[in-house]
Amino acid sequence: MAWGKINDTKAHGLLDNKLEASVVKAVVIGNNVAGTTLAKAVRDVDRDVQIEIFTEEAVPYYPRPKLIDFIAGTVDEGKILFYPMDWYEKNDLRLHLNSRVERIDAPGKKIFVGGEWYSYDKLVLANGSKAFMPPFKGLPKDNVFTLRTLDDAMRIRKAAANSSKVVVIGGGLLGLETARALATGFPKLKMTVLEYAEHLLMRQLDHPGAEILQNTMRSLGTEVFTNAETQELRGDGAVKEIVLKDGRTLECDMVVVSAGARADLTLGKGAGLAVGRGVIVDSSLRTSDESIYAVGDVAEFDGKVWGMIPPALDQARIAAKKVLGLETPDYAGTIPSNTLKVMGIDLTSIGVVRSEHDPPEPSFEEIRATSADGKTYKKFVIKDGKMIGAILLGSKKETAKITKLIKEGSAIDGLRDKLADPEYDFT
Repeated sequence: MAWGKINDTKAHGLLDNKLEASVVKAVVIGNNVAGTTLAKAVRDVDRDVQIEIFTEEAVPYYPRPKLIDFIAGTVDEGKILFYPMDWYEKNDLRLHLNSRVERIDAPGKKIFVGGEWYSYDKLVLANGSKAFMPPFKGLPKDNVFTLRTLDDAMRIRKAAANSSKVVVIGGGLLGLETARALATGFPKLKMTVLEYAEHLLMRQLDHPGAEILQNTMRSLGTEVFTNAETQELRGDGAVKEIVLKDGRTLECDMVVVSAGARADLTLGKGAGLAVGRGVIVDSSLRTSDESIYAVGDVAEFDGKVWGMIPPALDQARIAAKKVLGLETPDYAGTIPSNTLKVMGIDLTSIGVVRSEHDPPEPSFEEIRATSADGKTYKKFVIKDGKMIGAILLGSKKETAKITKLIKEGSAIDGLRDKLADPEYDFT
């Protein structure tokens, strides 16, 4: 297949008339899980369509959770890539590394990269999100990091090797996983986690579950402070101390900020696309321009920006067929689900784990069970006779069964009396 810049679409159409009525060239911006999954899904269906992938990074796709393993020292740099470079060649995917897309000309169906214009029939925005750095007083400082890319992970490892006291600001999933990785890879580090909210993992846990997690973390040597709002980072050049809003101070020589991410809207706004918290898409993952789609962290569907891997995969697979004009069910959202180890503790959080109303509506029921030793906690959320959410902390053997119940929307009448028994085996 001939590859080139702006005139290749017309040239290829003349050579291959059977594609003239369909998509000749699809361009993907972003080689993350959403962009790479979409490109693969398009290629699996259509062997002829041209596919180009543009990324700012210097390496092919790697799963971002692998960054945690890299920091922990359990995976080296050479093993972090998901596909070898020759996989792209075998699948006829043209990958442009170190290639930042500077702007999109939506009416002209072309993008500007490195001084050149590249045309497209369909464009997919999969350019993800950027780590959010709150405007703390005292910034910038050396040895203050966010984690989003392999380059970030390399800088964090290098700094950790020469540090003794590390503070992770942010008690969400990424913050706790980063703390675990640093504690694993650098066991002599004194580790502290700060969370401005009332407890850790506000999106995945309720207060009783978080109490169990926090107590376990403290028993393993990681200090945890909640209701701890960072106000200032002090130090002459490099960070030496954190000042909290309530006046408390913490000594440190390294800080990792995990305060969430924000969809990268630069290209979407520049192209004149409708945006909110993300680039707004419909149930076909199409933006306000019929030739442009968006998937993954950059996409906003039904008022939500998901920022998780399962929705990125769902969106990418559906959008791949939509890009090709094939019949496929529309995207209707994704049930949020996380199954992982947090500081070495098994955690599954799926679906709705707390009511949006206070007090909860009458049809909303919460059933909790805690083991005698206080190390296992289960919570099941029931609405209208169906399980809509669950927390499993310290246990993972029931994960598959519970996940199936929630996703299928099955009635749980036969199970209701057993849910409060911490020893009940769902398997």
